[in-house]
Parts: sequence; C-alpha cells; structure tokens
Amino acid sequence: MELYNYTIADMADILHQASFLYMAANLSLDFGTGESYTPIEVHMLKYITDYPGKTVTELSRDWYKTKAAISQMMAKLEKKGLIYKKPAPDSDKKQLYFATEKGITINQAHINYDSVAFRHTLDLMRESCTDEEIAHCFHVLEEYTKTKRKQNSRSNGRQE
Repeated sequence: MELYNYTIADMADILHQASFLYMAANLSLDFGTGESYTPIEVHMLKYITDYPGKTVTELSRDWYKTKAAISQMMAKLEKKGLIYKKPAPDSDKKQLYFATEKGITINQAHINYDSVAFRHTLDLMRESCTDEEIAHCFHVLEEYTKTKRKQNSRSNGRQE
C-alpha cells in the first residue's frame, strides 16, 4: 500500500471537502416508498433505529448539533410518522425516541437504496483504490467520528 505525505492541513481540507460534497447532495429522494426524504432525515432515522431510546441531549452530542436543531429534526420526523417519543423511566422531562413501524420500513428502503447507489461510488473508487485501502478509509472515518464525539462530550463537561 502506498504511503501518502499529507500535511495536517491537507488532511483537514480533504475531510472537509468530502463532507461538503456529501452534504451538498441533500435533495429529497424517494427511496421506493412513494414519499421523499432528505439524506439527513433518513440517516437520523437510521441512527434512531440502530440506537433506540436516545434523548435529544444524546443525539445532540452524537450528531454534533445543537439541542434546538435536534429537537426540530425530531419534531419533523415525528410529524412524518417515522418516530415516536416516550418519557424516560427516570424522568418525565426526558423524552426517548424510537422508530415507528413506518420508520422501520423507510429505514429499510433507504438501506436498500444506499446498497445500490453507494455500490456505484465504491466501484468508481476501485478504479484508483484497492478494497483494502477503501476498508482502511472507512475504518479511519469511523474512528474519527468516535474521537470527535468523545471530544465533544469532554468539551461539554461529560467524560466517557
């Protein structure tokens, strides 16, 4: 595997460019269900499906968004019938979020869509990268995400 000599500034710039390109595709799509959703909506729904019972505070930390932004997203997803909330057993003030049956169906349709659409992107990447390099890339991105969440938690006075 070839080693690259990126400066720290180069690495930060590459990461930002990749995330900007990804987020620029924030157009609503029909994932085969007859209704359209934005990528942020379906990825938040996937997160809630994967990690049921999260609070606004936890989602705020995990997604690096303000509680107000998360609350707006939760209200939007709830209005669309994709999620529901219920009080936490230890506090009536804390709300826990879960996917509805409709949300689970939309989530699966989104996963199926991404499995086809992102496979095309991966096929194009294979023109210049090996499968091992691609796997390393996603491992590093996953660790980066964990690190940023840990940093965010610590900066807000919480230790993990």
